[in-house]
Amino acid sequence: MTTQRLRIMEYLRRTRTHPTAEQVHRAISAELPTITLATVYRNLNKLTEGGSIIRLKVGNTYHYDGKEGDHIHGICSATGDIVDIDQPELVRYVKRRLKHPGFTPQDIRIIVTGTCDKR
Repeated sequence: MTTQRLRIMEYLRRTRTHPTAEQVHRAISAELPTITLATVYRNLNKLTEGGSIIRLKVGNTYHYDGKEGDHIHGICSATGDIVDIDQPELVRYVKRRLKHPGFTPQDIRIIVTGTCDKR
């Protein structure tokens, strides 16, 4: 893992804001001033493909989440804000109970839309 990818991963593990690539770039460039936005995008794609982080699409914008463990995402339909809803037992229940002939689930992501207090 490159230094740049490691810094991006560490940042995403620390933050709970579900940043965009541009927001990740701004935060990381304070530590690594020579990092380009293209490098951030490339590393975010690698981390997503490897299953280390989650990419969420809200409207036409991608947001990234480095939080580990089973959790649900709540997306405010008024503001676009994303929150982590910590109910791992619900995700585990769905994993255990989801059955469909000829289909084996590997990853379950639950996204709930609603409205937040900021609206």
